[in-house]
Amino acid sequence: MKHFILSIAAICFFCNVSATIVLPKILGNNMLLQQKSEANLWGTAKPNAKVKVSVSWSSDKIHTNSDDNGRWFVKVPTPEASFTPQSITISDGEKLTLNNILIGDVWVCSGQSNMEMPVKGFNSQPVENSMNYILTAKEEKNIRMFTVGWARSYNEEQDDCESGEWEEASTESIANLSAVAYFFAHHLTRALNIPIGVITPYWGGTRIESWMPLSALKECVTPAQYEHKQTVHPIKPSELYCAMIAPIRNFTAKGFLWYQGESNLGDIDHYDTMMARMVRQWRDDWGDKDNKMPFYYVQIAPYVYGGSRDIAYPLFVESQVRALKIIPNSGMAATTDIGEEHCIHPAKKIEVGQRLAGLALEQTYGLKGFDPKAPLLKSHEIKDGKIILSFDNAEKGLNPWFQTPITGFEIAGADRVFYPAKAWVSDNSVNKVTVWNDEVKEPVAVRYAFRNYMPSNLCNTFGIPVVPFRTDNWNDVK
Repeated sequence: MKHFILSIAAICFFCNVSATIVLPKILGNNMLLQQKSEANLWGTAKPNAKVKVSVSWSSDKIHTNSDDNGRWFVKVPTPEASFTPQSITISDGEKLTLNNILIGDVWVCSGQSNMEMPVKGFNSQPVENSMNYILTAKEEKNIRMFTVGWARSYNEEQDDCESGEWEEASTESIANLSAVAYFFAHHLTRALNIPIGVITPYWGGTRIESWMPLSALKECVTPAQYEHKQTVHPIKPSELYCAMIAPIRNFTAKGFLWYQGESNLGDIDHYDTMMARMVRQWRDDWGDKDNKMPFYYVQIAPYVYGGSRDIAYPLFVESQVRALKIIPNSGMAATTDIGEEHCIHPAKKIEVGQRLAGLALEQTYGLKGFDPKAPLLKSHEIKDGKIILSFDNAEKGLNPWFQTPITGFEIAGADRVFYPAKAWVSDNSVNKVTVWNDEVKEPVAVRYAFRNYMPSNLCNTFGIPVVPFRTDNWNDVK
């Protein structure tokens, strides 16, 4: 019950300021409730009062009693997804009615600035084709959105958001919504023909430690690392979890999206364990004791960082790939092909949203006929002066295949000096690639896209790019 306790001072009135029923900001007009669930509703009323909840989709009434402080909590059975607007009336003798509610699937979309980047883009940093989606916003009647207002609280969990309200699609609301969240919802609602709601707690430039409680962080880092993380960033560990995640965790949801990591670039030895612990925390907060709610995240994109030829970026991506093995029911949207050397916020957000939607549609909703997973290195062998690579997630093959050169490969011998390499999709297998350099007679290692920024073009037949990889373990070799 600790998640249901509300601070009277932290919550505000919704429709009628004279009503005694008071709801947190995450509950209101225009919201979207999770279909086929026991959706949580909570708030305050008169102390020790009988509280009655009625919903337009059912004749059943739900009754509960508020406690000495007026707090109450109920679970409301929801039907299958529907485009028909619904309403909810809550009364403790005085009524409060919420209108224009849709039933569908709710996704919580969090992270740092690449999740924050709105459809309209940042100043002088556009989102590709944004005008088309903004001008056609009225077609998106089936998408509802709630942006969690920025707030900080160190190790003190808050009961309500600093600001935020549910919105329908309009040119203004779509323009200001997270582009990744919007394009994800855009593809999902079309593929499933159901309403989609997105809740977006994000904050640019933040580290993963700020999105998890201190107790969880202590479980996955050393004491020295824990102390360092208290001083490494202006926003301390736990501050965004307590102020922006805790207030929404009662709101019943389908799953999570995550686009973060640029600010943790150096944490290559424990980022995967921190993310896995954060996911377990969030799932537990949302009532998923089995640690199975869908969690899809984005491979951070190539960028110059400390220097285009450096390897800090691919080393970090390795930790993101490792996370796939320790986070149940997860998936990673690859971005090897969409990075921009001198802009950390790539314009191609449509591809990111589409790839996240592809993962959800295949893994969560069971759709077939496409492969949204990024090809990953499976094995390699050295033969006749060449290195032959085999890949998972490439059943229909890799390309470019005919004539077009494959870019992004480097090869090295025992001297550990890497040279640009030639590569082709092997003639006898669609998911194998042969790599060589005539000057490296006895190769021992190969790397692909293993620089902070390096042009590369290997992908599966659905255009999903291969993730940066290497066959060596030479962290000190660039």
